[in-house]
Amino acid sequence: MSISKISVGITAYKNPNYIYEAINSLINQSVDNWECIFVLDKGADVATEKIFDAFNHPKFLKYKCKTHKGAEQARHKAIRLSTSEWFFQLDSDDIIPHYAIDEILKTINQNPNAEFIYGPTKHFSKLSSYVMEPSNDPEVLTTSALFSAIMPIKISMYFRLGGYAKELNYFAADWDFWLSVYEKKIVGAETKKIIYHRRNHDNNVISRNMSRWPKVISIIIARHPIYFCNNKRKKKALFYVYEKLARHYRTIRKRNKAAFYAKVAIKNGGNTPVLNEILKEEKMSKARYALRIIGKLI
Repeated sequence: MSISKISVGITAYKNPNYIYEAINSLINQSVDNWECIFVLDKGADVATEKIFDAFNHPKFLKYKCKTHKGAEQARHKAIRLSTSEWFFQLDSDDIIPHYAIDEILKTINQNPNAEFIYGPTKHFSKLSSYVMEPSNDPEVLTTSALFSAIMPIKISMYFRLGGYAKELNYFAADWDFWLSVYEKKIVGAETKKIIYHRRNHDNNVISRNMSRWPKVISIIIARHPIYFCNNKRKKKALFYVYEKLARHYRTIRKRNKAAFYAKVAIKNGGNTPVLNEILKEEKMSKARYALRIIGKLI
């Protein structure tokens, strides 16, 4: 049986500058056999809510969340409200090329056993752009999802896997989800065409939730004991997270925190020049502080 329609979810929270770009990229598709579930998360900023309230389109179903439980749970609501067999998430700060829906449906119908579609993603910003190819290497899952954007999935497969983990309601639920897809050996199909354009900028969910990473990685490792039974994978995942945290806190000049996470990263993956520099900076900062105290005492 061929698939003739796909549901597209757009979830909005705090990205008012880009929402219309996302919406227009969907409306301007070369085919019209799609529906959109447009979800506003609870606690959205005033500008985003105004856009949501004012926007109306016959192919869009709008829903306002009554509680704020994070991006993944808003996406979960969009999936539950879908009326087709397949779901494709379009983040409110991203866009899709005009042929994306047509290409996705063609790939689905050419591969009847597939339960997800994957392909290359274009990453872009004001300054640059590049294309990231999908990876079939399971080792990629030690540090991230297999694919660099949200790819189309069969809704029945999503619910069979239990959906997005509620304890990962702010970010990284996609990483957790693709780990489950890999562990269950679910079959996907590849398209060679770029079907997603991801915007790179600082004001995204991961940037706003850096402090949650230690809890997130512990949850992911605990939820996937089969994949992480390999101690090398576990240490690589921990190194990835704590090295990221060390660099983040160095950037915002919180040297003690940066040094703490640098030590944890080194414990799990060995030293790097950057981590060495972070530890040296902490020692220098402590020395300068000690000299100031001595100066006051004199």
